[in-house]
Amino acid sequence: MKTLIAYFSHEGENIANSELVVLEKGNTEKLAEKIAALTGGDLYRIIEAVPYPRDYMSCNQRAKVEYDNYEKPALKDPIGPDMSQYDKVFLGFPVWYRSFPRIIATFLDKYDLTGKTVYPFCTNDEEFFGLSLWELEGVLHGGNVKEGLVVRGVNVDTCDEQVKKYIDNH
Repeated sequence: MKTLIAYFSHEGENIANSELVVLEKGNTEKLAEKIAALTGGDLYRIIEAVPYPRDYMSCNQRAKVEYDNYEKPALKDPIGPDMSQYDKVFLGFPVWYRSFPRIIATFLDKYDLTGKTVYPFCTNDEEFFGLSLWELEGVLHGGNVKEGLVVRGVNVDTCDEQVKKYIDNH
């Protein structure tokens, strides 16, 4: 069986060390690429049908409305990967409002993950999962969730040893 690295990432304005910065490539995408390089897994980017705004405040406002209303934004690719060929799934996202962006719930709704091992990973400015691991349990549809990997966005470019240690232990 194979490994899938499915992730959602956001480019544009972001917070780094409590300051506004512009990312041409999202932190979660960078982390997903590191995991793929170490595992040999297939990368799959979860993309929303209606793109999130690049400016921080507008993106933040949309994310809050989706979170507060339990919305599940549509996927650009409604088919997605053939999950039957994977036994390990690394699932990546930034932490928004102390949880995963709701597009992750949309993606997970498509699959029965029974018998699959799910390794969550996230990026944010505070280096914590918040409520996302607990909330993932409610949308995972049978997946066996393992310990996750958290990397501060400002550390993504220099976290190779941390990622290698995580992969080696899983």
